[in-house]
Amino acid sequence: MAAIIFDFDGTIADSFDFIVDFLAATAHRPPLTAAERAELRGLSMTGIGRSLGLSWPRLLRSFFAGRRRMSSAIDQLEPFEGMADVLEKVHGEGHELFILTSNSVRNVHKFLHRHNLHEYFLEVYGGIGLFSKAPALRRLLKEQSIERDNAVSIGDEPRDIMAAQSQKIRAIAVTWGFARTSDLQELGPTNLASSPDELLQLLEEL
Repeated sequence: MAAIIFDFDGTIADSFDFIVDFLAATAHRPPLTAAERAELRGLSMTGIGRSLGLSWPRLLRSFFAGRRRMSSAIDQLEPFEGMADVLEKVHGEGHELFILTSNSVRNVHKFLHRHNLHEYFLEVYGGIGLFSKAPALRRLLKEQSIERDNAVSIGDEPRDIMAAQSQKIRAIAVTWGFARTSDLQELGPTNLASSPDELLQLLEEL
């Protein structure tokens, strides 16, 4: 049995369109074309904001505002295809599941309940700052009395990988979220999954 720690946005929840639209509006940009959206695909959340012309101070403020705005839009978000099956199966195999996210705990719980996924998770750690994932991960491991050899972190952004590496736990990077595959590969995650099926196969080997 392992402790599996999931990121939320870009890993479980497909929130790309919401976040892109919110950041574009914050940058006072007109509605983005399909081509403009395609150019932003593969960038991290911070990368998207910077590409849209947001300064660092405005970008940081926008993330706090975005959490509040997402509360009213959370019912429109869907899990990535196949992720519900992954969660059901690894939970059924006896693994302990957690979420560690920059999104708010309230938003995550609303999403999980709407999609009948709440029963799979022991705890949601939310409201994590953009640069605070490593300390938050360390706190999670300590509070849940998780041995590092028995933990695996799953995320779609470089900061997810770096946080896991800082705590010396296994890092699985998924390619269907916000970051470019090449950027994830450069950090040398333990594994790289290009689909939920691949992720499930990796988790079944734990």
